[in-house]
Amino acid sequence: MQSLNVHVPSSTGKMLAATIDRPDAPAQAYAIFAHCFAGSRHTPGASRISKRLTEHGIATLRFDFPGLGQSEGEFAETSFSQNVDDIVAVAQWMEEHFTAPQLIMGHSLGGAATLKAATRPELKKMIKCVATVGAPFDPAHSVLHYADKIGEADAHGQVPVVLGGRELVISRGFLEDLADTNPETYLPTLRKPLLLVHSPIDTTVGIDNAQTIFQLTRYPKSLMALDKADHLLTRQGTAQRAADIIGSWAQQYIVPEFVPEVTGDSNAISYTARGTKFGDVVRTSGQAITTDRAKNAGGKGQGVTTTGLFMSALAASSSQAVRQAAKGMKLDDVRVEVTHRPDNTFTREITLYGELTDEQAEQLRRAGAASTVDGYVASSEVATTVRTATIAERRAQNRASGTAHTSAKRV
Repeated sequence: MQSLNVHVPSSTGKMLAATIDRPDAPAQAYAIFAHCFAGSRHTPGASRISKRLTEHGIATLRFDFPGLGQSEGEFAETSFSQNVDDIVAVAQWMEEHFTAPQLIMGHSLGGAATLKAATRPELKKMIKCVATVGAPFDPAHSVLHYADKIGEADAHGQVPVVLGGRELVISRGFLEDLADTNPETYLPTLRKPLLLVHSPIDTTVGIDNAQTIFQLTRYPKSLMALDKADHLLTRQGTAQRAADIIGSWAQQYIVPEFVPEVTGDSNAISYTARGTKFGDVVRTSGQAITTDRAKNAGGKGQGVTTTGLFMSALAASSSQAVRQAAKGMKLDDVRVEVTHRPDNTFTREITLYGELTDEQAEQLRRAGAASTVDGYVASSEVATTVRTATIAERRAQNRASGTAHTSAKRV
């Protein structure tokens, strides 16, 4: 995974601090994540969900709303409607500088803003689906904890409040905008597949909010319970579980922008993994494996080492050879351990479980020591050729693969 910091102009021209979390391999789709009320792109809900989605092939841009985090502007000068405009502005920026987001998401008030943004005509042809986590039905829910301060805001034009250990100024305009926002007018107009993820024990925004949203929106829609999660998703593993729910659900709606080259059992293809010096994404037999060097060898330790791949292949091939040779024998299980020694040699220990004679055990030992991989290493010579190509050529190939996949999907 690679996290790239960027700056994005808001709907009013203020620069928004943003981070794009990208998968090791080229992303299948791009997404946007809007953080919770008075939060930032580094809160657990935004950061952990966005990073986990890279494992589903989705690159996500998370950003700080104006006046929050590292973005420009004053919070007192913002409003819910402006937050909606900012989501639209970020989506348009992504379309121009990367690729259009197919998925937009939001947490808590960010989820409420995402729901309204999804009904905007600017995003109609851009997005494919919408997801929220712990979103309130009524955006005004975000200030219910400060109901005793509303009179002061009316009288003085603004009121300072403390949230999450920091002081923020809520303006009369912010409150008036919330009062003028009626979700019953726009939620029924949402025409995109919708996923509502909500904790049944959320004491900040009760699950009845998700139920109300569900009742007002159109199909296709889904409501998934995020068990044992607090509202801010600070409990270990809850944000990641939310991401897994969203990532799995979104696969049925997104159109892959990158389709890896087809690999079979007779070839393997590797590409450099983003954000690493020595990492690679290797594909073979239609499956992907992330590799990297160990930290003591200059890598980041974010994948299987090449030595580990070799030992894995040797162990698996030996186990398969033993089981093939054990036909008719009382063999219950096989354990193969391959060890890399300091002198760069390898040892292989085969443990056979079952009722076997000494002769049978020796026969199976010989089979394991003469596995397919052993044969390759002993007798094969790899012919190596080199060709050169530009990054532009690779991107064109990726686009062509994506277009071909899209065309096939539509037939």
